Amino acid sequence: MWCPEEEKKEKREEKSMPALFMEINRQYGMRCMQRIREIGIQRGQMPIIMIVYRNNGCSQKEIAECMGVTPPTVNVSIQRLEKADIVCRKRDDKDQRIMRVYLTENGRKIVEELQQESKAVEKVMFSNFSEAELCLLRRFFGQILDNISEIPVNR
Repeated sequence: MWCPEEEKKEKREEKSMPALFMEINRQYGMRCMQRIREIGIQRGQMPIIMIVYRNNGCSQKEIAECMGVTPPTVNVSIQRLEKADIVCRKRDDKDQRIMRVYLTENGRKIVEELQQESKAVEKVMFSNFSEAELCLLRRFFGQILDNISEIPVNR
């Protein structure tokens, strides 16, 4: 009897290594985005939330620079995040022209929930691997990243 899961496994052996990496990334991203959508966060808002989480009180300009987008683009997302009670904006005490962005209590809870979810997904992803295999896999991933940085950008 034909089984799509068996066919998928057979085809994996035929795929190139970059194709396998892209498939892993795609599957992982789909699972994570599904959970993020369930919480009510849009894809483009997640980087802003994480930047503010790591740099609570950063300016909108700093967020835009970090993301490589324009401040007006960030402003629209921040307005939506404010309406959802995930972030709040306050004027800088020393320079009233600067708007600082902070996570609200609700925003912190969401980040904590997403981090717990991420750990749970990671646990499933790497189940059935021994500690030695995980150590090797981490080293291999690091080596791949180092090797990618050696690929010339311009030819």
